[in-house]
Amino acid sequence: MIVERCLPAHLLFLMAEECRKAGFELRSDVMQHLNVAAVSPLARLDMLSVVRLARRTDEVARSLLNELSPDDPRHGLYVCAMFCLKLVGEELLSDRTNQAVLVSLLLLDDIRDDSPDVDGQGVVWRLTEQQWQREAGKLLTRAMLQNLYLRRCN
Repeated sequence: MIVERCLPAHLLFLMAEECRKAGFELRSDVMQHLNVAAVSPLARLDMLSVVRLARRTDEVARSLLNELSPDDPRHGLYVCAMFCLKLVGEELLSDRTNQAVLVSLLLLDDIRDDSPDVDGQGVVWRLTEQQWQREAGKLLTRAMLQNLYLRRCN
């Protein structure tokens, strides 16, 4: 389903925009890559289908993020990154080289490097990661309730 392929990148793009509005710096090329990844599945469709599917993707993404409603947009960004990786891990996303997946890997790798506790251990990171994983699981459940990601990819 095309919406399933567009959704991860669009979720990350929307949360990255919220991070920017809150004053956090993000690389502009990352935003561009996410935007391209969100619309690339629509490339070979007629204009009416593009409009309909883009609207559906945006509605689903905003409803999922509305239910997530993070106080800190960075928290929402990391949950969305975990969501992308969860889709890959459960074989629900066919394109494993999608920019959303690559950005997710980079985001989580960066936070792991930046988050050791005072002793240099990753204990603080592991607790936060577990919370993001739980919330990513809830996002997946909500997406499934909207008839998305119901079948595994081959």
